[in-house]
Amino acid sequence: MNSLLTAVLYPLDLAGIFAFALCGALLAVRKDFDFFGTLLLAEAAGTGGGLFRDLVLRLPPVAFTDIGYCLVPPVAAVLVFVLRPTRRLISVSTVCDAGALGMFSVTGTVKALDHGFAPLPAVALGVTTAVGGGLACGVLAGEVPPVLRWDQDLYVLPALVGAGGTAALHAAGHLGVTGAVCTAVLAFALRTSALRRGWRTPRSALWRQRGETPSARSAASRHWTSPSSY
Repeated sequence: MNSLLTAVLYPLDLAGIFAFALCGALLAVRKDFDFFGTLLLAEAAGTGGGLFRDLVLRLPPVAFTDIGYCLVPPVAAVLVFVLRPTRRLISVSTVCDAGALGMFSVTGTVKALDHGFAPLPAVALGVTTAVGGGLACGVLAGEVPPVLRWDQDLYVLPALVGAGGTAALHAAGHLGVTGAVCTAVLAFALRTSALRRGWRTPRSALWRQRGETPSARSAASRHWTSPSSY
């Protein structure tokens, strides 16, 4: 990753961590967790994907070595814990989560490619970076993360588009600041379009024939994402 790309993506990375941490903290408040539970879910949602990425790459996790990454999730947790979560805050956090999803899918893939990963494994690690925090948060909260549910709007596919587009640009030798940002915006646009239009991935025909559908979830639980997803 060249220095200019690093300089541009770093603050966006922190913004993405804040968005994911915000969603994790909102879930904790909805589940009636105490302050430390809220902090834990914010940390898991905000840094879980990056922590897994760095462990796979055998790097010191930036969540423990960079002061910015260390401070952002607690700030999000305190804001949610102190302020009363409103419908507007939940809506804003959902949009921010979509942006973080696109950004993390790009940065995770770029970091994997920079450390010698082949394109396909790099894409897989990029997707995992984007959705990993939501998975960890869901497990800790005792819920099935939306990323695993058919009745939730597209989440993995936008991350796959972001990671795949990044790998394709890298292979073509055109991955720079503009390419990375445009790819992240594309993933963001796909995710937000899915939220507006209710796009979902298909489920097994066997379950459709049986007429068995998961129970509807409340609007608050649908949008904790990331956050997964979350």
